[in-house]
Amino acid sequence: MSDLYDVAIIGGGPAGSTLGSMIKTHAPHLSVAILERETFPREHIGESLLPTTGPILNEIGVWDKVEAANFPIKIGATYRWGSTDDLWDFNLLETAMIKEDDPRPGKYDGWRMSSTFQVDRATFDKILLDHSKSLGCEVFEGAPVEKILLEGDYVASFGLANGDQITAKHYVDASGNAGIMRKALGISVDEPPTLRNIAIWSHWDDADWAVSIGTSATRIQIMSLGYGWIWFIPISPTRTSIGFVCPADFYKKSGKRPEELYMEAVRTQPRIASLIVNATRVADVQATKDWSFYAERMAGSNWFLVGEAAGFADPILSAGITMTMVGARECAYTIMELERAEIDASWMKEVFEHRQKQRIFQHIRFANYWYSGNGHFSDLIEYTSEIAKDAGFNVDAKSAWQWLGTGGFISLETSGPGLAGHSFEQVKHIESMLFKQESAWELTKFNVFDLNVDGVVADKTPFYDGGRIRLGRKLRKGDSELPIAGGFRTALEILQRETELGPIIQALRGVSATLGPIVALSAIEALEVMLKEGWITGSYDPTKPLLRLEDIPRTPNIDWNKDESDPKVRISPMIVS
Repeated sequence: MSDLYDVAIIGGGPAGSTLGSMIKTHAPHLSVAILERETFPREHIGESLLPTTGPILNEIGVWDKVEAANFPIKIGATYRWGSTDDLWDFNLLETAMIKEDDPRPGKYDGWRMSSTFQVDRATFDKILLDHSKSLGCEVFEGAPVEKILLEGDYVASFGLANGDQITAKHYVDASGNAGIMRKALGISVDEPPTLRNIAIWSHWDDADWAVSIGTSATRIQIMSLGYGWIWFIPISPTRTSIGFVCPADFYKKSGKRPEELYMEAVRTQPRIASLIVNATRVADVQATKDWSFYAERMAGSNWFLVGEAAGFADPILSAGITMTMVGARECAYTIMELERAEIDASWMKEVFEHRQKQRIFQHIRFANYWYSGNGHFSDLIEYTSEIAKDAGFNVDAKSAWQWLGTGGFISLETSGPGLAGHSFEQVKHIESMLFKQESAWELTKFNVFDLNVDGVVADKTPFYDGGRIRLGRKLRKGDSELPIAGGFRTALEILQRETELGPIIQALRGVSATLGPIVALSAIEALEVMLKEGWITGSYDPTKPLLRLEDIPRTPNIDWNKDESDPKVRISPMIVS
C-alpha cells in the first residue's frame, strides 16, 4: 500500500471501478487506489442496463469480458402500465436486425451497439473490479473506510478499519447509498417527499423467459399491479431477478411482512405467475428503501461524489447503473484535466456537478410522471394524486404533458432534446402508451418561426471524448441553456436562413437526404423543444399551410406488443397456454 495516491476511491462497485478503469485507460501514469469494504463477488440489485453503458464498457476495454460472461442480451422491455391492460413494448432495436444464429460471445458492432445486457451483479461487478486491477489500479477488498480526516472542506486522508491511512490528491466517494464521505462532509440531500418506495426482491432459477429472440436476447417485463409494480429480469441463462416495488407507506399500512407482500405480488400478477410455475426461489427475500434523492453538493476542493453516493432515481426507468457509469466517466475526465491544469478547475467542477444534478433530477421527474399516469394503481390513488398535486397538475394526459414539457427537455449531455435518456419523440410516444391518445405538437399550430435572441449569451460547454474535455459552445438565456450541437445546431442553422414552414421543411428534407432521417428527426424535435421553451416565437399565417401530425417521422421502437405476429420472437408457452 502506497503512502500517497493520485486518486483514492471509496467503493469498488460500478462507480468506483468505472472511474478507476477510465483513468488508467487514458492516464495510466496516475496512481489509483480503490477501497472496497466487501470481498467480491457479492449480491446487489440493479441488474438492467441501458445502451449508454456499451460505449463506456468498450472505452475502458471491458466489453468483451462482460460479453464472455453470457449475460442475457436486453433488446427492450414489455410493460403493463398506463390506462390499459394491453401490453406495450419499448424496443432498443427492431427484432428483424437480430439473426437467429448470431454467435455468443459476439463483438461490439452492428446491432449489438444498440442492445445492452441484463446482468448478475455479483458476476458483473467482479468483472469490472478485476478489470480495474488488471489496468493497474490498486484494489483493496475487505478494506472498509471508517474515518474521513477533514480540514474544512478539504479531505486530508481516509482511515481504514485496520488503522492504515490513505492519502491522495483527489478523493472520490463511490460508496453507494452509504455515502461515507458525503455524510462526513455534512452534505445534505434533497428527497422528493412523494416518491418514497421500498423494493423487495429475490432470485429464481429456471423461470421461463417471456420471449426469446435470436441466441439469447429477451425483453425485461415491467408489470403493474393496483398497489405497485413487478420487475422480471433474466440475469443468466437460468437465473432471474424478480422484484416488487411499492410505496413505503403502503407497505407499513398493509401490516404484512416483506416476504408475504412479495410472494402475494408475484403469484397474483398473471403474466409473472405463469413464468414461475416451474421455477424455484433460490435466495432469501430482501428489502430496501428505494427513495429518490440527490446531494446538494457533488464536488469540492479535492473531492467528488459519484454514483448513488451523489443521488438515486426510482428504478422504473432501469437507469441506475447507467447514470452511475456516465457520472463516473465524467468524474474521471475531470480529474485527468485537473492534473493537466489547462482548463479552469472551478468551471470543470461546476459543470460536473451541474450535469449530474440535471441527470438525476430529470430521471426523478420522469419517474414521477410514470407513477402519476398509471391507471392501474387503483389501490394507490391517494399516493399518485399526491405526486400529481406536488407536481402541479391533475392526472390527465394534457395537463401531465404540459407539466413534463415545461422545461427539462434540454440536456447538456445529449446532442438532441430528450428526457432521462429518451429522445423527445420517444417520450411523446411513451405518453401515448400511458394515456392511449396521440399527443399534440406545438409545431403543428404555427407556420412562421422566428428566433428569440433577446437576452441570449454565448457560453462554453464540455464534451468528453478520448480522455480529454473539449470545449464546445452553448447559448444561455436566464436559467435556460441550449447546446450548439446535434439537432439543436441543425435547427439553429436552418432558422438563421429561413422563417417560414415551407422552406424549413425543404431544408429538413435536404438534411435527411445527406445526413440521414435520424438527424432530420432530431432537428424537428429540437424545433419543437425550442418553441416550447421560448427560444423560438411561433406565429400563424392563414395563407400558408400548417405541419400535419402525420408528417412528423416516428421511431418504430415504442408500440403495442406484437409478439404473436413477429416470426423472430419465440413466446413462452407458459403465457399463451
